[in-house]
Amino acid sequence: MKVLYEVSNLGIGYKDDKARTGVFRVIENVIDEILKLPDVEPRFISYMNFFEAALTRRYFEQQRPDLLNKMIELWNTSLDSNKVHLYLNILESIQTNQSRTIFNRAKRKIQSSFLSIIERLSVPNNFLEKIDIYHSFFYAFPSHYKIQAKARVMTIYDIIPLLMPDVFEKQLIKSFKKNLASIDINKDWVICISESTKRDFCELMKMSEERAFVTHLAASNNFYKQTNQEKIQIACQKYGIPKGKYILGLSTLEPRKNNQRLIKCYYQLLLEKSLEDIYLVLVGSKGWLYDEIFETVNSYPELKNKVIFTGYVDDEDLSSIYSGATLFVYPSLYEGFGLPPLEAMQCGVPVITSNTSSLPEVVGDAGIMINPKDEDALCQAILNLLNNSDLQKELSEKGLERAKIFNWEKCARETVEIYQKILS
Repeated sequence: MKVLYEVSNLGIGYKDDKARTGVFRVIENVIDEILKLPDVEPRFISYMNFFEAALTRRYFEQQRPDLLNKMIELWNTSLDSNKVHLYLNILESIQTNQSRTIFNRAKRKIQSSFLSIIERLSVPNNFLEKIDIYHSFFYAFPSHYKIQAKARVMTIYDIIPLLMPDVFEKQLIKSFKKNLASIDINKDWVICISESTKRDFCELMKMSEERAFVTHLAASNNFYKQTNQEKIQIACQKYGIPKGKYILGLSTLEPRKNNQRLIKCYYQLLLEKSLEDIYLVLVGSKGWLYDEIFETVNSYPELKNKVIFTGYVDDEDLSSIYSGATLFVYPSLYEGFGLPPLEAMQCGVPVITSNTSSLPEVVGDAGIMINPKDEDALCQAILNLLNNSDLQKELSEKGLERAKIFNWEKCARETVEIYQKILS
């Protein structure tokens, strides 16, 4: 079975380490497992634009040279390829510079100008080889005549930009609508990452549920319960986390993740003298409208040196940061799946999360569920768990067991079974 995968997100993640979350992780893990299966002949493509295709090729050159011969290059440009690679090298050197924030504005201007030139000078060739499945992990399908496949499949993570447009940038919503508009609801197929996402997608798009499937995601095997206290302490020191107990939150810093409500809850408990010796640690890169989150912290003098923002944390340190936490709180307003609570459970950390969207589907009875808009309920859940060591132990054990249900081998195997069902 010949399958062509659209994997532009690998190039995006290669360019920017902050993008090595979500879709990037899904592609890496699913592909790793599919390569172990005998039924699939995988090929890879980046159809988004010439620039992302060049970055995706660079990803394969540097990260997966064993798969470079399986990457299909369709983009032609009259621009000298040496100039393209020179630009990529400059961009990467800026990206990895410790003082890179100084260059951000200039970098965006350079990138915008360069991309506009690329778009005018480059066009994708048709892919003439006949394939069985074209599987896009995120981006819009190309026209049928550009790539001929017996069936087209798109992975759907959520439809949150349409359900909650007020918490997304207009450009992102526009791009998201473009992706969905490329789907022919009568001929194409989708793989959703949760039953919740499937219900929302089919209802919004008016697609028959028979054309939509579900394969649950999983936490990477790199997430595990770290018992070496010295390694935990080293990781904490690296990211400025003081010695002592801490409540952990992990997400992109943006309104949908509901961090402001968590901060206000923490502040309320501080005033009540319930959390005097416990810090709040928020891990994650800055997203959209992140200023409001920092303004919330700055508006309360009592939170100075009590709320710790680590920024992006390297993969190799995450297990230690998770494992060092007394509890993990994830009050997101809406999730297509919700990997962070699963990662926390796999590290043996008690979890408090929202009772909305896909989160009950992931966490089950292994965590405490609350209404993410109910601050009192969130405060009470945190207080109850902090004051009950038996409950902490129970949820830790339940979480470890629950996490075993989700694994990438199962996700990949079910994905291939879906291909077979579609083709039959």
